[in-house]
This record gives sequence, C-alpha cells and structure tokens, in this order.
Amino acid sequence: MEFYQLVKLVFQSVDQCWPHWLKLMAIAWLIQGPVHLYAQAQSPRSFIYQLVPIDGESGDIVYTAVVLVRGASRTQLYNRAQHFMAHTLHTGSLSPMDHGAKHHINRCGIITLQHALVGSSTPQDYRVTIEVRVKAGRYRYRLSQFRAQPDSVGLGLPIRELYQCDQKTYDYGTSTAQLLRAWNRSVKAYLSQLHKYMSDSQEAEYYKPL
Repeated sequence: MEFYQLVKLVFQSVDQCWPHWLKLMAIAWLIQGPVHLYAQAQSPRSFIYQLVPIDGESGDIVYTAVVLVRGASRTQLYNRAQHFMAHTLHTGSLSPMDHGAKHHINRCGIITLQHALVGSSTPQDYRVTIEVRVKAGRYRYRLSQFRAQPDSVGLGLPIRELYQCDQKTYDYGTSTAQLLRAWNRSVKAYLSQLHKYMSDSQEAEYYKPL
C-alpha cells in the first residue's frame, strides 16, 4: 500500500509539469526498482565454504580425511596407494617432490575428472598435489593445490580463479555455484576410486612389498 501511495504521489507531482515521455520513465523506474530488489532477494547466493572444503589456514581448496581399513597392514596400504597413483596420475606428469618414509607418499601430477554436470560427461584435466600417509588399519589422504590444465579447461587457473565469486560480496550466483558443486562431485568420485583401491583385500601382483 505504501508503494502504491508513493507512485500515486509522484505521478500527481510530475503530471503537472513534466513531458509525457519523462513521466513514463519516472514511473518505470519506480516499478522496476522494487522488482529488481525482489529478484535479488529471491536469487540464492552461496559462499565457497558451502560448496567445497576450505582449509582454514591457507584458504586453499583441500580434501582430507582419515579412513579406517580394518585388517590392512601398513605395507599393504602403502602399496595400494602407490598402485592407485600409478593408475590415475598421467604418465610423465609428475613433478619432483619429497616422498618421505615408507608410510608417506607425496605426488604432484595430472588427473582426469569426469564432471558431474547434468547431460555432460566431458573429462577435464587438473594438476593436483596428492598426499597419503598410512598406518596399520588406516590412512590419511590430502588433495590440494588444484589447477586446471591449459589444454583442457581454464587456461591453467587455480579453481578459485576458474570459478570466481562476486568481488564485492564474495559470494557465488546460482550458475557458478552449480558448476562448483558439480566439480566438487567429480573430486568426490575420484576419492571413491581411492577408497576402493585402499579397501581391496584381494592381494595381487602390484601389492608386492617394495
């Protein structure tokens, strides 16, 4: 009711001295303003920590967890992790890194993610640092420093630059948030492969102690 009275008051004031085309512009402005604000209020906005896991110290996108594997020795888990990385990291893509002891694997290479977008399964390549620490019956993984590959997507940008937020409010609109959620699902699918390898109790040739 207050908005209607405001429009009526403005219309009465401009009706006396303003040309017809200017009256129409003023009324259109009054109507479009609240409509635009209503549309903004109805459009869901998301912050990055609601879409992907964020490390509190570095601000980087980091996937990490401790996973229990009952009955598996440290040697078995170490070899399973080695086989998983050999199978999923692109040949020739590894960067030199310190590997640590027999319970610690650290690799930086290129992986292919199947993007979980509706109606699309186009694979895309990303360089990522993968760290796995193993103990008897459990392992800890950490995936960080994701960067899109120039020949695949994003001109080699880190994920936070590939999917940019609003530079004023630091939140994401609906379409960008949807893309980032899909990317998050593709990383979790990759982690599901890791869990499958690490839980495989059928010892094969590639599980021979190193």
